[in-house]
Amino acid sequence: MTAGHLGDALVLSYTFPLIRQRYPTAQIDIVAGSWCDPIWRHNPYIRRVVHLNHVSSNRSALSKMEKWQAFFRSTRSAIKSLENTVYDYSVDIRYSDSPMHFILPFLQVKRKIGFGSRGLGGLLDDEFFLPDQEKNNFDLLLMLLKPMGVLGEIRTVEPYFSHTSQPPRQLWSKLGHRVPESKTILLCPESGSAVRMLSVDYWCQLATRLLQESPYGLVFSGQNEFTRTLYERVRKENPAAAKRLYSVVGQLTLEDLTSLSEQAVAAFTLDSLPMHLCCLGCPTVSFQKNGMGIQFFPIGSHPTLVIHNHYKSRMLSLDRPGSDSEYVTEFDETVLDRAMQWFRKLEEKPLANSK
Repeated sequence: MTAGHLGDALVLSYTFPLIRQRYPTAQIDIVAGSWCDPIWRHNPYIRRVVHLNHVSSNRSALSKMEKWQAFFRSTRSAIKSLENTVYDYSVDIRYSDSPMHFILPFLQVKRKIGFGSRGLGGLLDDEFFLPDQEKNNFDLLLMLLKPMGVLGEIRTVEPYFSHTSQPPRQLWSKLGHRVPESKTILLCPESGSAVRMLSVDYWCQLATRLLQESPYGLVFSGQNEFTRTLYERVRKENPAAAKRLYSVVGQLTLEDLTSLSEQAVAAFTLDSLPMHLCCLGCPTVSFQKNGMGIQFFPIGSHPTLVIHNHYKSRMLSLDRPGSDSEYVTEFDETVLDRAMQWFRKLEEKPLANSK
């Protein structure tokens, strides 16, 4: 059960193979907000998804009244869908707000696991609280799974996103472009929270340096006017490199973004879902301004660099090969220098996707 969003859903899915290792015939049902459907859609480990749109984590454009109505409606529907199934375990992974174990009295569950951080802990058989030291979300999930006898390590877990990889010709045709003559770098400059955003000027400096110091094209990925403005600004200031610039704003599904990352040299992102997806396909830099620190450091399949200003995580790093993090007090030109240094060092090694 999770009232979280897409990133929470993606990281949660990394536990499903571990559960199947311990219980090969396990059937996994998910209770989550409908907004997480793009993550679950092709996941082979899930039997079914039941929607419960928690009012306090609903980010839709609905009014407050409409969100409450959706909450009550989806709660009734979820209970009706689940009440006749006997479950060996339930695990509510939410620790910050919006717990879902309030529905447990209406269900048939033999052992109930979750966090008591936001109350209702009396409904749980195994009640957990956040440890004193900052932890990655995946480590918190592993803590919850121990009563089930399910074990794993962040160092060795294999992250994944179930999707059909698209060959370049098919993908770029869908996006309305010819296949680029050179390899590309992904820029994902948007976050769901304004306080985590960097300025257009800052991204423009980074884009200009990438164009000047590498032969690669730049792909601008996002959903909002911010990324369109950035693309036009970079295009205006670098007319000689205009043929190496590609805007796919508002065009990408999660599957498209993942396929693009699999074909990219590297990605530069913020603390957001694209960060988690991109590092599955290519080396990734994440600028984490005003984020949650190590809790949301990405678990990648490729080298990752997190540059962050989260004070409590200043001495912490992810125990995973190829993962690096650096604490800064501000995002200035020095941070751009560090990101470019990382990129140049990456170029010195054979690229995994340079076939």
